[in-house]
Amino acid sequence: MSDAEVGLGNKLENAFLGILRVVILIVLAVSLLAAVGFGIYGAKDLGAAPAAYQPEKVDNKALLQELRKSLEASPESSAPAQPAASKPGAPKAENKALEDEINKQFKSVSDFLAQFQKNLNNPEAFKSGLRKRALTLAIDPQSEASVLDYAKGQTEFFTLALGDAEIIATLKKKDDEDLLGKYFTTAVEIYPEFFEKQREKRKEFEAEEAERVAAAKGGAMLKLYVAAGLFGAFLLISLILVLVKIERNLRVRPI
Repeated sequence: MSDAEVGLGNKLENAFLGILRVVILIVLAVSLLAAVGFGIYGAKDLGAAPAAYQPEKVDNKALLQELRKSLEASPESSAPAQPAASKPGAPKAENKALEDEINKQFKSVSDFLAQFQKNLNNPEAFKSGLRKRALTLAIDPQSEASVLDYAKGQTEFFTLALGDAEIIATLKKKDDEDLLGKYFTTAVEIYPEFFEKQREKRKEFEAEEAERVAAAKGGAMLKLYVAAGLFGAFLLISLILVLVKIERNLRVRPI
């Protein structure tokens, strides 16, 4: 083989090795970046935690506007609402602030009914029902502050709904027993119903968050395995690059 042919062969070999070196460097960079990316997202998903539920704040004025609609709709016969009374159980330490709010609520209800020459069939059961709702429907029933916030909101709503002079005048003018019963029942139920809906929304939100966290943690392991595989590929390709470099330096050049 002539020197010219040998020289041409070496040039072609060097060109191919140069191209291989560039390809290896590109694959090396991509595998390293991908390994880092999968590792970061995998670690992030592995530490996923459910988000805290942000409850909607009650707007008593908006509830009052909704309550006013009951004066426009066709009335249905209904007896005055009596909130479910608490079942007898172990006595709890009295929360004076809560009892004060319950008494204010009871007074608002009694004063309202008195204007129509009516009264509650079982006052103690009614008060017990108000207390039970405060203790169970508050955003955080385990927190006295949350329970008291619920009770204060109920007191405020009763003041708005049962002390509105315009509404009372309308009810007296219409002199309709069914309309009065419907309005009173709605006035008693609409505030706790708002919190019951919030409780249901919270359950749905927490269930969705639990599913999201479970899915994230399940996918986290896959991402970490992929990251480990890519890092292994990075090391292997690095070794290949080193061997190519050594091969180029050890090749015997013709004299």
